[in-house]
Formats: sequence, structure tokens, C-alpha cells
Amino acid sequence: MGAHHEKTIRNHSCSCYGSCSVFCFCLRGKGKNELADRDEPSTGSIPFRIYGEWGNNELYDLDAAEVKPDSPLRGKTIYWLGSSVTYGAASRQQSMVDYIAKIDQCNCVKNAVSGTTLRTGEKNPEKSYVSRMLNPEWGFHPEDKIDAFVCQISTNDTKAENESSHGQLRDSYENCVLSDFDLTTSLDSVAYVIQYVHDTWNCPVFFYAGSWFGDEGETRGNKEPSGSNYDAFIREVTEIAEKYDSMDGYTVKVLDLFHNEEFNNLVTDSDYAYLMGDAIHPRQAGYLVWWVPYFEAFLYEQLA
Repeated sequence: MGAHHEKTIRNHSCSCYGSCSVFCFCLRGKGKNELADRDEPSTGSIPFRIYGEWGNNELYDLDAAEVKPDSPLRGKTIYWLGSSVTYGAASRQQSMVDYIAKIDQCNCVKNAVSGTTLRTGEKNPEKSYVSRMLNPEWGFHPEDKIDAFVCQISTNDTKAENESSHGQLRDSYENCVLSDFDLTTSLDSVAYVIQYVHDTWNCPVFFYAGSWFGDEGETRGNKEPSGSNYDAFIREVTEIAEKYDSMDGYTVKVLDLFHNEEFNNLVTDSDYAYLMGDAIHPRQAGYLVWWVPYFEAFLYEQLA
């Protein structure tokens, strides 16, 4: 087996999640010491060990992930652009990017900063998705030859503070040039990412949305942003992706885990409490046993 090379860009603005209001799960009748010592089977459709207090531990650490020597992703280069979910804010900075780089022996460049948006606003404009994509200091080089570009559908763009800068869907993106897009709006920034990647690297563009979460007060719910707002944004990004995918020379797809009922029903609420740091951010176990297999299946289908 040849040497494994993995590049990751780990710069981040802060150690907090920056994407949601953190919420807690309570397991009645079990104190902290007992939880720390537990080792029991999962209760949902995915068989895994509920080991230790929560899903960040040596059992699910990147070092424990097993390599697939015959992976169809072996040797491919994938750029990943995102914020805290791509970064791994609740998982010791290990996300699906790092797991896939090791397990599938591919070169993954992680360009992720917690709390950032697709749109470029007045606050930290140099750290928006688009700004970092355009700045080679963040690891994306126009002269590189890459096999795919993966972009997180940011939850941060759906917070109330960004509502006035959401933008509008266009009837068509035919004949658009980069200068047509208003990068202070979220929807035009999505289109800009697609068109820039196509013009620069001429490779497939994949957007992704993570597991489902509801509104405040619901099971697996979240206050800010709400599940309803994120739901609407995913649907709009999907519409943009489909319009570009229908154009000659473009391959643009969406891995939508948010609306995938089969995926979301694989874990019970008690398993979910172990796998997730909050409604948006997986722990190490959440990525490794729940999210990564779906990312792999999607990438295998698209890139094999």
C-alpha cells in the first residue's frame, strides 16, 4: 500500500459551535460516574457500542478508523468547504472529512471555519465561504486538479440575523457570469460557488445537509436556527443545484440527509443523545457510525 497523504485546513474562528443554541439530553436515573463507565449496545438499527459517557472517545477516534484498501475514492482529491459541521466542532475537530480521508485513502482538503456563512456580510467578510474559497491561503489552489468539491449548506445562513440577506432564486442560471451574483446574499453565493468551481476546476459540485432537526420544543429540536428555516434553505439550494445540473457541462448534486427519513430513523432518541453534541453537530461516533457510511455511498456512486 502506498503512503497515505491527507491535507486538512483547520483554521477556525473560535472554539464554540457558532451554529445553534446548544441543548441537553437527560438520561434519568444515571449519574455522571455511571455514564462514564457504561458499555452497552445501541438501541436503533445501527449496531454500535455505547461506550463511555458520550460519543467522543478512543473507540470512535480517527486513529481507530479502519482503512478500506480497495476504496473507489483511493487517490482522489476532494475539496471540502464549510463551517462547524465540516470542521468537527463537537467531535474534537474530526469530521467526515477526516474519516473519509483516512478510511478511503483520499486527499481531502478541509476549509472550514465555525460560525461562518455562505454569504459575505459585514462581520468577518474575509471568512465567508466564498471569501475563503477564493483565497489560496485557505488551501484551495486554482491550479490544482481535483475530483470533486463538497460544500456544506450552512445553518448559519438561516439564522434570523441573516434573514434580510437571503436573496432570491433566479428563474434561470443560463448565461450567468460570476459578476452577476450579489455575494451579500445567501442564494447568489450558492450559485457563485457552483459557477466558480465549474470555471476553475471543472469538477462535480456536491452540497450536503446534515441530519434532521426540528424547531424549538420539538424532539431533536433547535431554537436558532430553526429546523423550519433550514428546511426551506435546503430546498432552495436543491433547486439551484438542479438548474445547474441540467446545464451542459455541469454536475451538481445534493446529499440531503435532513430530508432522508430512512437515515434519520436509523437511530433512536437515546442513541441520538450519544451520537450528537447538539441538534446540528455530531460527535466522533455520530460521524463514524451514522454519517460517514452515507457520505461514502454517495461519493462512491458519483465518483467511482
